Amino acid sequence: MAMGDSFSFIRDTPPQESRAEAEYQPKTAEEARRRGDAALRQGEYDEAFRYYKLAIQMDGDSSERYMQLGDAYAFADQPARALAYYQRARKMNPRDPEPYFALGEIYRRYGRYDAAIAHFRRAIEYGADNAFVQFKYAEVLALSQQYTKAVEAGRAAVNHEPSNGFYRFWLADLLEHIGEIDEALQEMEIATLLNPEDDYYHFRFGLLCIENENLPRAIECFQRALAIKPQRALYLTLLGDVYTLLARSREAQHAYLQAGDLDGYDRAELQRARHLAGLDNGRLDNCTDGDSSARRE
Repeated sequence: MAMGDSFSFIRDTPPQESRAEAEYQPKTAEEARRRGDAALRQGEYDEAFRYYKLAIQMDGDSSERYMQLGDAYAFADQPARALAYYQRARKMNPRDPEPYFALGEIYRRYGRYDAAIAHFRRAIEYGADNAFVQFKYAEVLALSQQYTKAVEAGRAAVNHEPSNGFYRFWLADLLEHIGEIDEALQEMEIATLLNPEDDYYHFRFGLLCIENENLPRAIECFQRALAIKPQRALYLTLLGDVYTLLARSREAQHAYLQAGDLDGYDRAELQRARHLAGLDNGRLDNCTDGDSSARRE
């Protein structure tokens, strides 16, 4: 099956004009594009589609016009029509990476991971070798459980933009998932240095430190997270857990009491965090004494 054909189960329907012919007619394709952009921002989708189609009528040799209409349909959550116009753009300019990337996004969104991978790879091959495209490629590789290739693409994204903390955080999360804890620690630490005001990055670094048995460093991480988000019950509870592991029962009890009662969301997050840190296997219970057992959600 050729790339672009695996979505044939979605049937496009003939577009319908939503405005009277007497309405304003732009004089150039670029003016039509600008008016389409403005209508799209206002949520006037039918009006936007009309202007983008006028741009195609006036500048039909440009694959970019088909991309613009495809983007509008994608934004309006009409994937079948978006797919059709992206495919036309690809056919007009087979070595332009943009249609391949756009098609990859559509396929990824609807779970067609093999098709998405093929299109992202082709986009990179044809020149869209940048951090964002490599990240999207890595993301869909991870979704399809091709973890080795996902790590390679994630590293490529980091190499393209080494000062982007998000790409490093994402790579660290993936590395942790596949058990590469040492490299995950390195990437997560750099992510926290690049994004020092992101409490969640510090929190996740703390979980990695617990997993790597660096408990004093985990305390530092949770304290930094709490400096940004004071009284966050989830962070206080994990801080109490670390104190419990270190047999510092008074400090553990204080942290648990500060946390108070966790709501349903925080209880679910706590369960997930303890699993990531390797604390859901009875390890905390083995450290329990009479004072530090105040928190066992």
